[in-house]
Amino acid sequence: MKQTKLETAKKMAKAHYAVEPNLRQVFLLEPLKEKDPNEPIKLLEVVEGTIERGIEPIAFTADPGRGIAYPSVIVEISPREYKGIRSQKGKFEARGWKVGIELTR
Repeated sequence: MKQTKLETAKKMAKAHYAVEPNLRQVFLLEPLKEKDPNEPIKLLEVVEGTIERGIEPIAFTADPGRGIAYPSVIVEISPREYKGIRSQKGKFEARGWKVGIELTR
């Protein structure tokens, strides 16, 4: 049976934590439209030492061979950029996103 988007997002976060030692936090960006197979899973990744370049989403296609049945978008930011986003939510809200639940290791 196909995993839900939330299950897949949790799996992706665990995999990213396993290979990125500077990954501090992963958040789901909402809305997570479970019923729309073309709507990507969106993750916000807070990475220590990443270049501060603002919000630059990187899109990926589905990869069923690796257990990822949905397209995804990753936004990698520094801890300082994350603090700014939390205090000035407009950048994400302008995209129709909000910072959702934290996905743990």
